[in-house]
Amino acid sequence: MKKLRYTSVAVATLAAATLASANNKVSADATNNTVITESASQTVQDAVSDAQNAVNSAQSNVNSKEQALSDAQEKAQTANNAYTTQQSKLTDSQKNLANKQDAVKQAQNNLDNAEKLAQQATPENIKQTQKNISDQQKVIQNAQGNVNDANTELNRAQDQLNNAKQKQANAQKLVNDKNLAKQDADNNVSKAEDDVKNSGLNEAEQNVQKVQTTLDNIKKTNSSNESVLKQNQIALADNNKKIADLNNKIDTAKKNVADAQNNVKDKQQALATAQKALSDLQNPVAQDETSGAAGFFKSIADNKDNSESLREDAQTAYNIVTGQPNAYQNITVEWAKKAVDLGQEKDSTSLNNIEKALGYYQHWMTYRDKYGLSHPSISLTAVAIAMLSSDFQHYSDEFNHPILLTAKYGPFYEDEEDISAGDVNPIDNWMSEKADIDNYIKDHPDAATYSFESNYPLTQDEWEKDVDFWNDKPVYIGHYTSMIKPDANYVGLAGNEYEIQPLMNNADSMDEIIFNPVNGMDFDSYQDLVHSYLQNFKQEDKIKTLNANVVTANQNLINAQNAVKSAQNNVQSLQANLAELNNGSTKINKAISDTQAALAKGQENLEFEQKQLDQANQTLADVQAKVGTKAKALDDAKAAQSKAVEALSQVQKALDETNDEVKAAQSNVETAQNNLNTKNNDLKNAQNKLTALNQTLSNLENSKANLEKAQKALDNVNDEALQANKDVITQQSILSSLKKNKEKADAQVITAIEELKQAQSDLTVAQGRLVAEQKIAEQEAQKDNQPTSQPSEQPTAQPTEQPTSQPTAQPTEQPTSQPTAQPSEQPTEQPTSQPTAQPTEQPTSQPTAQPSEQPTAQPTEQPAIESNTQLPGEQKNEEPQPMTTQVTTKNGETSIVEPTNSSSTQPTTKQDAQQLPQTGNQKSSSLIGLGFASFLSALGLTKVNKKRKD
Repeated sequence: MKKLRYTSVAVATLAAATLASANNKVSADATNNTVITESASQTVQDAVSDAQNAVNSAQSNVNSKEQALSDAQEKAQTANNAYTTQQSKLTDSQKNLANKQDAVKQAQNNLDNAEKLAQQATPENIKQTQKNISDQQKVIQNAQGNVNDANTELNRAQDQLNNAKQKQANAQKLVNDKNLAKQDADNNVSKAEDDVKNSGLNEAEQNVQKVQTTLDNIKKTNSSNESVLKQNQIALADNNKKIADLNNKIDTAKKNVADAQNNVKDKQQALATAQKALSDLQNPVAQDETSGAAGFFKSIADNKDNSESLREDAQTAYNIVTGQPNAYQNITVEWAKKAVDLGQEKDSTSLNNIEKALGYYQHWMTYRDKYGLSHPSISLTAVAIAMLSSDFQHYSDEFNHPILLTAKYGPFYEDEEDISAGDVNPIDNWMSEKADIDNYIKDHPDAATYSFESNYPLTQDEWEKDVDFWNDKPVYIGHYTSMIKPDANYVGLAGNEYEIQPLMNNADSMDEIIFNPVNGMDFDSYQDLVHSYLQNFKQEDKIKTLNANVVTANQNLINAQNAVKSAQNNVQSLQANLAELNNGSTKINKAISDTQAALAKGQENLEFEQKQLDQANQTLADVQAKVGTKAKALDDAKAAQSKAVEALSQVQKALDETNDEVKAAQSNVETAQNNLNTKNNDLKNAQNKLTALNQTLSNLENSKANLEKAQKALDNVNDEALQANKDVITQQSILSSLKKNKEKADAQVITAIEELKQAQSDLTVAQGRLVAEQKIAEQEAQKDNQPTSQPSEQPTAQPTEQPTSQPTAQPTEQPTSQPTAQPSEQPTEQPTSQPTAQPTEQPTSQPTAQPSEQPTAQPTEQPAIESNTQLPGEQKNEEPQPMTTQVTTKNGETSIVEPTNSSSTQPTTKQDAQQLPQTGNQKSSSLIGLGFASFLSALGLTKVNKKRKD
């Protein structure tokens, strides 16, 4: 039901209606003077007091809820801060774990290197290294001698280069002198030529030379053509012989192709036969491998040579891994078939992971031997349960024991179970919890007697006594104590290679069960069963042989096919060669024909040019006879020119020789320098090798100390990594707890906000009631001061001339002449028609100068929820708008209108003219004994809120 709030206007209207009704009643019953009884006035005052008490109580409740909200917010902020801080701590722990894991890998690498070096540190190797050092020192001495020799050779080559350069300078001077002499001879020839110019001698000589050159060229061409002709004739005969031989080879190659093709068919049949033999053997092997552990257990259960208890144990194990109903302990594991992927590579039921788990057991026994404990027997049923427990970590969304999650995943077998995850041997992981005991004993030496190592061998009684001691200590050793339990019965180990969580892989499980009657075997027997099954089902020797047969047959086929291709390629190659030879014969024949034609033409040209030469020589002789002395001078000048050219050529040749000597000497210097560099490098390399040998000797002699240091470093980082992993788990647990606290604190803030809203609403209703009761009491007090002779004419509303500063708490000081000041305003009709004028007049007649007299009755501002109450992600609530009720009268009827969300009448804003101060313990003498609540009830207007009726 919607809450109803009354404004001061509505209260004034209702109060006026009440007074009017009461006056009518009094007028009807009274004769002259009206007397207001004390009991009626007390009733009105009691109503005001009750309303005031309700306001005080509501205000107190609001204050209490505000404080509760503040407290809840402070707790929520504290919880949120703690959660955020813990998230940071968890991140830091995870980073630290990653760093420690990297350090473990690096330390392991260092240890491996140290172990390799320690293996090499034999007396023989040390002695050999010392001998190598001695030999290397001799090598260095030889290298130093080579460097000295190279320096001597370099100096010798440099001297030779200097000598050659001097000879070069001398030869260059001679060349310059002879070049000047040649220039003089050239000038003399030029002068002589000018003298015989236009005599026709040059032209005649040039013509003779021209014709002689042409004749010589023709002779050379003819000689060349004759040689070409002979070569082509020889080539033609050779090419024809090759063609005959090639035709014989082509016939043989074609026969080879046919033989090779027949051989391919034989090899194809041999390959098919070998492949079928291999397939016939591999198919059942593949089926057994796919079944994994199921096939292994089934083979034991079906083997009648095995004992009845072993076959029963194997059949139970088979039923468990295949998800059979009521496989063991009358329990059906509902998720078994979904979690187990039989025989698959990463699954715990794969044959590889079954074989891998054998190493876990052997490693575990090395620990039990240290405590003098017996070796538990292997139970196939326990192995199967361990497989389910291991695969469950991959199947479920949380890393935990399936027996602890039966409410979510269904029932699981009751046994003692240990689980582990991560790239670490699970036995080492479980045994690492011993560090908690060791750390505790460091701080509490008296606890050493309960260390599980104080007695050898460890007995079951001693074990139980020690476990009882540690149960209430701050240690986490449940897996460790399971590993060293003296009376451990029948066990099974299994592990998978799935990704379990982002930081973990390979979930492993060890389960211990108690049989009655006993079912189980010693580890050697179990290991023999596993190895025997793997060897029998894999049939590796037969498969290896058949694979080799297939490979051989396939290779034979490939060889045969290649032989066909080779033979075909040979035929094609020979045919291509034949075509090339035939084409060559055609070209050779054409070349012979062309050459013979060229020789015939050349002979004709030779005869013609010979005649031309004879005529040119005759013409030259005639010109020479005419020129005479000038021609002789020209000949002499040319002869001198030839001698100058010859002399220049000789000295130039000598210069070239000296240039060659300089180049050779320079090359010798460079060679000697390179040789010196090489010898220096050889010396440096020999010295470096000696340094390395000395370092190697030092490493070998100190290898034991280095190995111990590397082992200690690995042990330290391993301990740090285990501690870092525990820190991550601890921080995660704390974060989960803080998350619950945070959610709880946030919920408490929300609850506090709702309760505060409700308290504010109750306060608003109580304030409205107080205003109404005060109004009624105020009007009754005013009536007490009116003349008793005019009861029927007294207006129910005070005139507007009433002083606004006069408090209602002093009715006795009100002027007695006030009612007659404006007789025109006094009502002449029944009072029921007057309330329509009162809502606007009444507020102006009330004093506003005394708000301090009622600090709790009419708060000027409604308490609101501050922004600090806003939850993360929540929009700040708007303050609820109060309901207003307007009361009007028309023709004697009273109607109530309920508009919503009227902002003009919110109690959270100051109301100037409508604020009604409390008048204290004033008493009214009014006859009206009805309180505001009873008046509303009479009109049928009572509204009920969540806690009480107004």
